[in-house]
Amino acid sequence: MRRLTALLVCLGAVAVPAWPVYAGDGSAGSGGGTGSGGLSGGSVMAGVQFGTPPSGKARPDSSGCIWFPAGEAQVFDGATVTQKIVNGVNYELFYRSCPTSGRGVWVPQVPPRSLGLSAADEIEQRLVEPTLGSAPPADSGIVNVGMWLWTDPALYQPVSITAWVPTPTGVAWATTTATPVRLMFAPGEPGGSATVCQGPGQPWLTPFGDDARSACMYTYRHSSEITASDVFAARFSIVWSVAWQSNVASGGSLGAYTTSSDHSVTVGEIQAVVSN
Repeated sequence: MRRLTALLVCLGAVAVPAWPVYAGDGSAGSGGGTGSGGLSGGSVMAGVQFGTPPSGKARPDSSGCIWFPAGEAQVFDGATVTQKIVNGVNYELFYRSCPTSGRGVWVPQVPPRSLGLSAADEIEQRLVEPTLGSAPPADSGIVNVGMWLWTDPALYQPVSITAWVPTPTGVAWATTTATPVRLMFAPGEPGGSATVCQGPGQPWLTPFGDDARSACMYTYRHSSEITASDVFAARFSIVWSVAWQSNVASGGSLGAYTTSSDHSVTVGEIQAVVSN
């Protein structure tokens, strides 16, 4: 803010806007979750907006605010600096006119794929750890008895976020969507291979009985007593396919992302009882 004001003052004949100027008006997303396979390698760029974009130039955004290029805003007298380059990125000065206030915002004029990556960053922050449902429960597994596996279907749904910026010719936006493609269960026992499941899995219900089988299950072959901690360190994951599309570009894939939760699984053996 101080450096920007100094720049405008030092230009002499160039007038200082009659409204405050900010480096950006973007807001970071909220939410939790752990994951791997970061997609952008950087933080969300200042000035990038998230949510429903305006339907066109000089149309209100979801907050009821209209974005005008500074040169068209007509809110000050004289000329002003409306463009700058910071670290190789072109910034355009806009006036954001809201129902009760207005201010200037330096907005990065970024390629549409960068908008897609910014939206991917937001998605990564909002995805939560997958919950593990199992039968038998994770604290009472049984050797050689198949363990049904599933997660909350509400967590196994596509997640989309739109990032957008105003430009002198209109709004540029990119919508990024993370789509769940499979569940993975790494059992944590020696020699055990990960179970891969399509879909969120089927919860076990009492009417199914003990002999029913699921398309998503794992059978432990060892008691967890073989470990020093008496439990197997299992990991339950959802693998997501991430892709973007835009109103100014064709879009494409951004790779895969994985959210995971860790679980301690106790597995015991059924002792045979011999009677005379």
